[in-house]
Amino acid sequence: MVVSEQRIPELNGLIVIAVLMVLAWHFMGAIISPDLGLLYEIISNVFVFGRTGVDLFFVLSGFLIIGILVDRRDGPAYFVPFYFRRAARILPPYLLLVTLFWIFTLSLSPNVYFGKTIKLWEYLVFGQNWFMSYHNEWGPGASSVTWSVAIEEQFYLIIPLVIFFTPSNRLKTVLIWFAVASAAARAIFHFIDPENNLAPYVNTLFRLDGLCVGGLLALAYRNSSLLAKFRENRQLIAKAFVVCSALIPFFVGFFRAWPSDTMYYWGHCYLVVFYAIGLLTILLYQGSISLRFLRNSALQFAGLISYSLYLFHPMIIGLFFLARGRVEKLATIQDAGLLMAAFATTVAFCWISYHAMEKRLIAWGRRVRYSSSATPLIAANS
Repeated sequence: MVVSEQRIPELNGLIVIAVLMVLAWHFMGAIISPDLGLLYEIISNVFVFGRTGVDLFFVLSGFLIIGILVDRRDGPAYFVPFYFRRAARILPPYLLLVTLFWIFTLSLSPNVYFGKTIKLWEYLVFGQNWFMSYHNEWGPGASSVTWSVAIEEQFYLIIPLVIFFTPSNRLKTVLIWFAVASAAARAIFHFIDPENNLAPYVNTLFRLDGLCVGGLLALAYRNSSLLAKFRENRQLIAKAFVVCSALIPFFVGFFRAWPSDTMYYWGHCYLVVFYAIGLLTILLYQGSISLRFLRNSALQFAGLISYSLYLFHPMIIGLFFLARGRVEKLATIQDAGLLMAAFATTVAFCWISYHAMEKRLIAWGRRVRYSSSATPLIAANS
C-alpha cells in the first residue's frame, strides 16, 4: 500500500508543535534573565523541554521521508522525483536565509548574529554542522538553527541510496544498526571528549537514531499484520505514551543538573522512544475527537510556514535587538515588546515568503512525478 499518499492532518499539526516548542524556548526559556528570580526558574524549567522539538522533528521526518522512499522504490521513477521535490521544498527559503545573512554580514559591524566565522561555501553545501562539531561553537546566532537543516539534507542525500540498494527484508535490520550505532557513538564520543559539548548534539553521525527510528515506524506502519496488532493494543500504546510523558519532569531535573551527561548518555534515546510512541499513538487515533486540536485551522495554517518560521526566527530576533542596541535577554517590558514584535514580524515575513515564492516552487516540484499515474504526495505537506 502507498501510505505516503494519505493526507494525515494530525501530522501537519505535529510538525507545527515541534517548531513551536523550539520557538518557545528561543523566545522565552533560553533568554529569560536570571535576575527575575522565581519567575526565571519557573519559565526556564517549563520551556527548556521546548529545545527537544528538534528530536520530535527528526522522528517525524524519518517516518515521512523513509515512508515515501519505501513506497516508491519499486516504481518507474525514484531518485529524480525525490531529490527534485526535496530541493523545491527545502532550498528556496534556505537560500533566501543565506542570502539575507550575508547581506547583513557585509553591511553591519561585527556582532554575535552575523559574521564570517562559517564560510559561505559551508552553508551552500550544508556543512555548517561539521564546522560547529569540529570547533565546538555555534557560529553566528542568526544562522545557528541551520545545523538541523544540514543534518536533514545530508540524510536526504544518502538514505534514498540505502533504501534502493538494500533488500526489503534487510532494511529493518540496517535501520536498527544505524540507530544503535549512532546512539552508541554519541555516548562514546562524549565519554572520550567531554569538553566538546556541541559535537554530540549537531553532528550528523551522532543524531541518526531519531531519523532511523522514525523510519522503522514507517516500515511497521506499512506491515499489515503489525499494524493490526498496533490497533488491537492502541490503548496500551497510549498508556505507554502517558508513562513516558510522566517522566518529563525527571528528565528536565537531570538535564538541569547534568546537561551533557543527561543528553548524550541517555536523554536523546529517551526522547526518541517518547516521540516515536507519541507518533504511533497519533497514527492509531487519527481522526478521533481527542486529536482534534492537531487538526484545527490555526495549526494547519501554521503548518504552511512552519519550516520558514524555524529558519528565520533567530535572524529576525537578532535584527530587532541590534536595532535597539540591546543584548538579547528577556528582563524588562521593553524586551518583551521587542520579542513580541519579532515574533509578529517573523510570522508576517514567512507568510509573504510562502505565498510569493515557496508555494509556487513546491507546486512546480510536484510536477515531477514518481510515475505517470502517481498523485502528488500530500501527507504532512511532504
